[in-house]
Amino acid sequence: MKKMTETDIAMNINNLTYIDYLNRLKLIATSLFTWKGLDEVAGFGASRFLELVLYENGRACFVKDKEKGYLALRVNPSDKLNVYMLPEKVMAWSLGYNKDYLFDDVIYIMNNNLEIPTSQSLQLFAYRLYETERTIDTNLIAQKTPVLIEGDTKTILTLKNVYMQYSGNTPFIFGNKQFDISNKLNVLKTDAPYLIDKLEDHKHEIWNEALTYLGIDNANTDKKERLITSEVESNDDLINYYLNCFYKTRKDACDRINEKYNLNIELSLNKEILDLLDLDENNIINYKEGEEDGKIYNNN
Repeated sequence: MKKMTETDIAMNINNLTYIDYLNRLKLIATSLFTWKGLDEVAGFGASRFLELVLYENGRACFVKDKEKGYLALRVNPSDKLNVYMLPEKVMAWSLGYNKDYLFDDVIYIMNNNLEIPTSQSLQLFAYRLYETERTIDTNLIAQKTPVLIEGDTKTILTLKNVYMQYSGNTPFIFGNKQFDISNKLNVLKTDAPYLIDKLEDHKHEIWNEALTYLGIDNANTDKKERLITSEVESNDDLINYYLNCFYKTRKDACDRINEKYNLNIELSLNKEILDLLDLDENNIINYKEGEEDGKIYNNN
């Protein structure tokens, strides 16, 4: 097996750091919503798979197959669109399944109004987090002050013994007048500025921006105390807006599934998210005719 070089190790850590941040954000994004009753009618794992598909592709579909029953699937729209830029036909598919349907014969589920996959934005956030994290690692290494030991073949053994005592925290190191060690040991200074605290703050800002995009409150108490009321409310409005972008298309699809197939599937926010936002189910406006369109929360 080929020995890894320092460059190989660094590249591997780069990849692992990026993947780690992306997976953290993906875990949050795919856990925002709960499809109660979906697994019971479409099989175990249907709700999890549906959220993964919306995260990765921005669109999915729900069908009733004559043989397999209800299924939550990936979907590819046809090239031919109607006047509202929606496909006239779709291909519903997953591992071991592939079937063409008329658009009206499926429930077309969108991640948001533009069918943008959540993964696109989170990949950018993960990259920025990775870059900042690795810059922190580099700056931390630059803070080291290694000891540079100079010697020749005659003195190398003595110098090694001195270093062993030094690295072993020996309080006293004995020498002799004939061997002056003071000019053999030097501290290598990089003079790199300490930036870790500023970089940590920057990383925290990126993470908070990602959470805002996902519709999750993220302003810590210290920061909120420094903000005026209008700034806090403005940030809360933005968080609610983003969350609603993901919620309303799912809620619309859930209602159409129930209406078309006479089912009783319920879409709700994950309880942990509600607790984080200090909300309850009564604050979520049901997406029905006659109620205020475009809002999740009752701000009263």
